[in-house]
Amino acid sequence: MKQTKRALAGLALAAALLTGSVFAAVPAASENSCVLDEANVLSERTEQAVNDLTIALDEACGAQIGVLTVEFTGDSTTADFAVDTFNAWGVGDPDKNNGVLLLLVTGAEDYYCAVGTGLEKDLTPQKVDDLLWNNLEEGFAKGDYDAGVVAFTNAMYDELCDIYGVQPDQSTGGGAPDPVPERPSFVARVGSFFTLTILMVVLIFLVVLGRILHPVRYVRSRWFGYSYPPPPPRRHFYGGWSRRPPPPPRPPHSGGPGGFGGFGGGSSRPSSSSRPKSFGGFSGGSSRGSGAGRRSGGSSRSGGSRSGGGAGRRK
Repeated sequence: MKQTKRALAGLALAAALLTGSVFAAVPAASENSCVLDEANVLSERTEQAVNDLTIALDEACGAQIGVLTVEFTGDSTTADFAVDTFNAWGVGDPDKNNGVLLLLVTGAEDYYCAVGTGLEKDLTPQKVDDLLWNNLEEGFAKGDYDAGVVAFTNAMYDELCDIYGVQPDQSTGGGAPDPVPERPSFVARVGSFFTLTILMVVLIFLVVLGRILHPVRYVRSRWFGYSYPPPPPRRHFYGGWSRRPPPPPRPPHSGGPGGFGGFGGGSSRPSSSSRPKSFGGFSGGSSRGSGAGRRSGGSSRSGGSRSGGGAGRRK
């Protein structure tokens, strides 16, 4: 009897483990972040950077970028799991459907990016595939998921700003870097030198001309030779020796040698822009499955190559 119970318990446990490994449910979205790191491969700094980009996009045009990391997707393909998560979370504006979801499946070494129906004409599968390959692939292949996610979200942020004609916000870390100032040419430097030389000659000429037209009378002082202007006349005589009266005493000053008087009592507090903003949640966008996954030529950390999710819509 005991052996039968043990056997039934073992079968039930095996069935539970098998069912849990085959059927992977879509995780619920986070309430205060657009990043859900189920695989525990991203840092808090990366999560905050993606949140800042999404908040800036949401305020400017309603677009949103979501990121999900998992180890496995069960019996679902990477593309299907990404689209199901996209629709369950509702990434993007509900009217514009302009959301983007990046899914990283670390256990299967695969990823997929799904876009909303409102971005299918601007973010074609080929363009999304190029963004993934040029920005995410290198960091993902090395296991540096932070670098890959940050590079891809920054590139997608710039792409969405270009689509909606929005000026990228440099304070979020996104957008293109400031252009390097060009070094002035040789002709420009020579021209500046001659201009400065001419200005100095003109200034010297004006000074000399002023001395000629208005000569200055110099008087001899007792210690320093010639000086200008002449010292004031001496009016006080004491016993045949002339000297200037002593200067009047200085009034007492609170900030003098007596020490520091202390601050007056002003106050300061950090501005609202210095405090990090929190993500308010997804709006309710939807996707039909357009997007792109990892190329079949993507490098693997184990040394081999494997096929990844392709681009296209679900039937």
